[in-house]
Amino acid sequence: MDKLMQIRAFVRLAERASFSAVARDLKVTQSAVSKAITALEKSLGTRLVSRSTRSVALTEAGRGYYERCRLIVADLDEADAAVADLNVLSMGTLNIAAPVPFGLTFISPRVARFKLLNPGIDINLDLNDQSLNLVESNIDVAIRLGHLKMQGFAARKLGESPVMIVASPAYLDTRGIPETPQQLLTHNCVVYALQDNPLEWKVERNAGNRSLIVSSNFRSNNLLVLKDAALAGLGIARLPLWMVDADIKAGLLRPVLEHIRFPGFDIHAVFPTSRQIPFKVKLFVDFIKTELSSVSFFLGIRS
Repeated sequence: MDKLMQIRAFVRLAERASFSAVARDLKVTQSAVSKAITALEKSLGTRLVSRSTRSVALTEAGRGYYERCRLIVADLDEADAAVADLNVLSMGTLNIAAPVPFGLTFISPRVARFKLLNPGIDINLDLNDQSLNLVESNIDVAIRLGHLKMQGFAARKLGESPVMIVASPAYLDTRGIPETPQQLLTHNCVVYALQDNPLEWKVERNAGNRSLIVSSNFRSNNLLVLKDAALAGLGIARLPLWMVDADIKAGLLRPVLEHIRFPGFDIHAVFPTSRQIPFKVKLFVDFIKTELSSVSFFLGIRS
């Protein structure tokens, strides 16, 4: 075996603790595995493995060497997978999910540009405000806003969507303008039903976040519905800056508590598994992250 194969055999032995198991995994003889480990130890000038008739254990040098070698092997496997994905790229379909308002405004036009740049990838874009089961729905990557509830999935943060606290002029003329976060407790708020606790609004402070439990008689799983409720004068809403900026400029909504920072909605790309993410998925996520990083709204800048 060459040096790379010796390292692969050593990494597998460290994880399997059995020469016979490694031989089966690599489809070689047990003797070949033993010779590979011996040759590796000889080239390094140190023992990596303590052998007995019943067990295999790493030496102190072996443990340190394993920690480095496993990363090398993992990187090589990922590189091999990327090349393999390139070979089948023209036959692949990329299944994307995103929430409706955000998807229509920011994801859909960029997916179209991504398709033009990558004509060999077929696109299936599912806009849905419900958190789909990625495995059952065969989703390759989902764009999600806010706190991630899903367990057992991998995610990559793409950015943050700042929020504004807003209400209609008619509502504020009738109920008054809150001057402090605490005064929100005397108002009706329209709230986002997909949050873990829709009534909990966090306020950023120097010593950490503080939570307020607001009152509400109107909630929805769609942010556009909440904006309509705020425009109608039903209450105060916590909405993304990009969604309300034009309405503020038009005088249809007024910002409230502008001097207070409320945590925004994190933007994540979520994958059904963290192992061997297909190259086409990485390509798309890198593209979207670059695209969103130049959007003024996600930099906290009002256009």
